Amino acid sequence: MKDEIKTSLQGKLPIGLVRILARNGIHTVEEVGQAYPERLLRMRGISIVRFRMIEAALITGEVYTSHFAAPPLPDVPGSALRNTPLPLAIVRSLARNGILNDQQLRDAYPEKLLRIRTFGMGALREVERIFFPGQRYELPRGRQPAPTLPDNSGNLPQSN
Repeated sequence: MKDEIKTSLQGKLPIGLVRILARNGIHTVEEVGQAYPERLLRMRGISIVRFRMIEAALITGEVYTSHFAAPPLPDVPGSALRNTPLPLAIVRSLARNGILNDQQLRDAYPEKLLRIRTFGMGALREVERIFFPGQRYELPRGRQPAPTLPDNSGNLPQSN
């Protein structure tokens, strides 16, 4: 039986990544090599970005490519916006709220769009970039006056 030299992961990978590997039972460079690629890809906490970090730091001369084709982008039925450069998540959010074409989108800009729960300023900026080049909606700033509440008798307070 020959002595095997175990090379620690400390200093070779970011500490957070070393901890993730340790939680999955991998403590040495040699164990990473044995787990590469399938076991690493199946580990909890190892995203493709972290996988590529491990690959760049510890796996020499190899780049893993998947044998599976990426699934086709899902369709958003009834939406003419699917043919625009808008991200799919924004098209879906708009479609769920009845905005299916560019005219409806232009009519809803900006107030109705911002009332959509899953539609924030980032999505609004994407819409502006594609449909309203050079235009930028700014949220109203400033404090709204506090509402005037009636006193116990039901009368509004008198202003002097």
